Amino acid sequence: AWIFDNLFKDTGVEDKEFDNLIKNENVHFVKVDLNKEVGKLDVPDSYDLVFHLAAINGTRLFYEIPYQVATTNLRVTLNFYKWLEDKKIGRLIYSSTSEVYSGAEKVGLLEIPTCEAAPVVFSQPTDVRYSYGTSKFMGEFLTLHFSKQFNTETSVIRYHNIYGPRMGNKHVIPEFMIRMKGGETPFNLYGGEETRSFCYVNDAIEATFEVGRSAKCAGEIIHIGNSSIEIKISDLAKAMMQIMKVDYPIVENGSKSSSVKRRCPDTSKLNKLTGFTAKISLEQGLEETLDWYSKNY
Repeated sequence: AWIFDNLFKDTGVEDKEFDNLIKNENVHFVKVDLNKEVGKLDVPDSYDLVFHLAAINGTRLFYEIPYQVATTNLRVTLNFYKWLEDKKIGRLIYSSTSEVYSGAEKVGLLEIPTCEAAPVVFSQPTDVRYSYGTSKFMGEFLTLHFSKQFNTETSVIRYHNIYGPRMGNKHVIPEFMIRMKGGETPFNLYGGEETRSFCYVNDAIEATFEVGRSAKCAGEIIHIGNSSIEIKISDLAKAMMQIMKVDYPIVENGSKSSSVKRRCPDTSKLNKLTGFTAKISLEQGLEETLDWYSKNY
C-alpha cells in the first residue's frame, strides 16, 4: 500500500496510530503536497485501487475559511488527477459528501431517506457553507469524466456524518465532548432540532473497501452511512452527557445557514452492490470515540 499525504494535521494531538501504520513493511509513505503540482516521484506507475480521500473538512471551517476550503479541495483534485493521467489504475474511488445535495432541501426536492438520485442544488454562491459542497461536487464531476477521458474505472462515494477517534476537533461529536469536558454551562447548541445519521468510522472503512473491490460499483455514485440511525442533535448531546456522566442545561441558538433539517441516507444501493450494512450502534460508537478523546485531549 502507498500513502500520499502532506501531513497537515489539525488534530492537536500526536497521531500514534498513523506513525505505527507506516512502520509496516508493506506500507510505503510519501510526503506530497497536492496543493502544488506533483513532480516526478519514485513510486510505481500501476495501482489496483486508488482512494482519493484528501480534502479540508470540518463544518466550522466551511464558515471560517470558505475560500481556503474551496480552493484547496479543488486544487488537490486537479493536481492529483493530472499526475494520475499516465498511470495504470484498476479503479479510482473519490470520497465525496452528503453536503453536495443538501441544498435540495431548501427547494423542497429532498426525500428522506435520501438516495443517490437526489438533485444537486446550490441556491446562491453567497452562502459560505457551500464552500465544501461545491468543491466536492466538482470533484465528483471530474472523477466521473476522468473515467471517460482516460478509460479508467471510477466510483464516487458520499460519506454521511462519519465519526470516531482521530477525527480532530472540528466536527460535532469531538467538539461537543471537548466543550462538555470543559464544563460549558449552559451548553449551547445550533440546530438542536436537526437530525443526522451518524456512522462509526469502522463501518465506513469497511464499506469503502467493499466499494473498491466490487466490480458492480464501477461508474456508480454510492451513499455510505448508517441508515438505521437518525437522531436529533439535542438528543445526541444528551446521550453524550449521559456517557460522560455530566448534566448541563441546553440552550438552543438556531440553525446556521444552509444546514439541513434532516439527514438520513438511503444505503440500499450500497447493500445491493456490495452486501454491506452498517453494524455498529450509536451507543457503542460514542463510547469508543469518547474513550479515545478522553485519553488524548
